Amino acid sequence: MATLPGKGEAPKGQELEKVAPEKWCRVLWACGGAMMIFFFSGVTEAHTAVLLPRLEEVDSPILIDADEKTWIASLGIVATPLSSVLCGPCVDYFGRKIMVQCYYLVCALGFALIASANSVYQIYAGRLICSLGIGFEVAAIVYIAEVSTVRMRSVLLSLTYSVLYGGGTLFAYAVGLSLPWNLGSAVFALVCLILFGYESFVPESPSYYYKKGDTKKAIVAFTQLGRSEDQIAQEIKVLEERKTETEQKVDWRTFIHPTVWRPFLIIAFFHCLQALMGLWDELYYTVDLVTELDSAYDPFEVSFILTLSRFLVASTAGVYFTTRVSRKVAAAASSFSMAVALLVVAVYEKRYELTAKWERPYPLVPIVGLVGAVMASGAGMFFLPMLMSGEVFPLRVRGTMSGAVFFVGTGSMFLFLKLHVFLVTTLGVPGIYTMWTTACFVAGFFAVFVLTETHGKELHEIEDSYRSKKHRSTDIERTKF
Repeated sequence: MATLPGKGEAPKGQELEKVAPEKWCRVLWACGGAMMIFFFSGVTEAHTAVLLPRLEEVDSPILIDADEKTWIASLGIVATPLSSVLCGPCVDYFGRKIMVQCYYLVCALGFALIASANSVYQIYAGRLICSLGIGFEVAAIVYIAEVSTVRMRSVLLSLTYSVLYGGGTLFAYAVGLSLPWNLGSAVFALVCLILFGYESFVPESPSYYYKKGDTKKAIVAFTQLGRSEDQIAQEIKVLEERKTETEQKVDWRTFIHPTVWRPFLIIAFFHCLQALMGLWDELYYTVDLVTELDSAYDPFEVSFILTLSRFLVASTAGVYFTTRVSRKVAAAASSFSMAVALLVVAVYEKRYELTAKWERPYPLVPIVGLVGAVMASGAGMFFLPMLMSGEVFPLRVRGTMSGAVFFVGTGSMFLFLKLHVFLVTTLGVPGIYTMWTTACFVAGFFAVFVLTETHGKELHEIEDSYRSKKHRSTDIERTKF
């Protein structure tokens, strides 16, 4: 392959060699630990859906009331805003890999506490510690975005959210329904420790090494990831062209730059809309939601169908939408589809609000509507806000700002989870579904008119999209491999 003198990059307009299948395997191996974080985040966040009903059974060794139930659910996310903010600077200072390992240690401790619990306060402590670990998702997103090529990035990130996260929620249900809650928690703790050991054998992000001034280690890491000499030269060239900006001192002026505050506001609001749409209520309070519909069907069976439906859609349509379709289209299609499904539930519940459940006609209608909303979320809105958090910020503040936007997302998530029982009591079942429907319509229009398009773009191209036209880069010929 011909190269330009001294640089090793492909001539303008010529695409570099594609990454061979065995080199895809190298990147998958490197990203394995980071990707499995989302599997266990799915486990952690779906844990309460089966844990809470077990604790409410009359023969449970630990009995809980309604208030304790909301605390167990919301404590699974309460410390995440803090840990996500702390994780951001730590990712930039200590490295991406070590923070991924921290996730597994923290979650192993949390699940171990729940497994050994003999009082509700130990369950509180275990859930709180697990919520600290979830904040370290920031490290995984940054790592995956940096070690993969532009073609790989969409595939790997879609797999983490659509397949692995959904698989984690399904795994939590399977374990929770087949094992006692304490034994299931012990299994989760053991697997976390195994993945901690796995992460010891993967390379650090080359971008992190380069940012720290160690170009040799960056080149070695690129080699371990399967990049050819031409590809490494191209990667280093882009890092060099961003070097001046990356080495600038990070002060308050950094955060008022358009490439920082614009993506922050857009993605932060995107996270808030996600929480307002009821996505997390459907995950954390699945059994309760089915019960609140006054359905004659078994809540546990319907809840499992909901979780299985989300996983199947996320593993098929979700992967397609995140790898083949623009972010705007994926978010809009998912949001509007959710809105229609939830509207059906809201109208039905309002129409038959005062009708006894055994006298209601077409009892499958609200169940089908709820299943439809969950399936529609799996096609995009369930994972797009977090997926995009690692794509939109400049390298010098990528960890910090990814943590900051995650803080907003998890903070709003905690707020609505804690308020769930209050909102259902205050607004009623028709009212809560109407609120979610409205939020879905708002999210759909937000996706069409405001959301940043990141699909199929290099990270520096996404960054440039927030600059004024006269300040955008014109000299970077980045090849998409």
